[in-house]
Amino acid sequence: MPLHLSQLWQYPLKSAAATSLQAATVYAHGLEQDRRWLLVDTAGEMLTQRQQPHLGQLKVHAVPDAGLTLTWSAQTITAQALLDQLETVRVWSDRMLAHPVTESVNQQLSAWLGQAVRLMYCPDQAARPVDPVYAGMGQHTAFSDGFPLLLLTQASLDALSLAWGQPLDVRRFRPNLVIGGECAAFAAFAAFAEDTWSSVQIGELLFDLVKPCSRCVIPSLDPDTQQPTAGFARFLAAQRRQADGKVYLGQNVILRQAAMVTDFRQALGRLQVGDPVHVFFDKG
Repeated sequence: MPLHLSQLWQYPLKSAAATSLQAATVYAHGLEQDRRWLLVDTAGEMLTQRQQPHLGQLKVHAVPDAGLTLTWSAQTITAQALLDQLETVRVWSDRMLAHPVTESVNQQLSAWLGQAVRLMYCPDQAARPVDPVYAGMGQHTAFSDGFPLLLLTQASLDALSLAWGQPLDVRRFRPNLVIGGECAAFAAFAAFAEDTWSSVQIGELLFDLVKPCSRCVIPSLDPDTQQPTAGFARFLAAQRRQADGKVYLGQNVILRQAAMVTDFRQALGRLQVGDPVHVFFDKG
């Protein structure tokens, strides 16, 4: 089967459970409602599964007009961003303004997670720049670590699964875009071939692969239980450690058409599972 978009994943709340999509509109910040929500501690610092592994148990669904439903075990609550209020949060070294929610929602989330937390929403016009060293000028993201999209190939996942000795759940690696098809048919499309790609066209949209994704502890957590998988961090390091000492898997991606966009509410295109994929090795 030719190369195609085989999976599409959205993460409305950073570090919470993933949502599988069949189609999604793409904006300058990335996929619609992807990582537009963030949990912070009492100092306004971001919280992820690195500090709070149980975040992965939190199931979320983005709803219209800056809303979010959150489910923990059998309990569900709905949060609504207070769009007339702004507070400062920090994502890595970036400080930005975000909309809070009602205190009752924060109290419930704090009780679920066993830690005082606050839920925040990224404003439509928040301009958090992507590192221009990798992405050039004019690219932006919301609450993602550093880039609006992450790409992984099924061939790479299959190769890791074979080496591990059993199928690995793609949710461990939290990609947005998974490329399937006969990657192994040619050396250029074999496992980890995405490391050599410069750009991909998916449907009508052109994406640049700008930086390998360095990996932290999160892939070692079981996506269903959030418990560490014994030996997995060592395994991944043995498979994917590079000369700089870091462990890489997948590629950070930007939408070329998003450069210099100033209206972040503007839809730039749409992706659908099954869209054909064309690979380029020279940006040209």
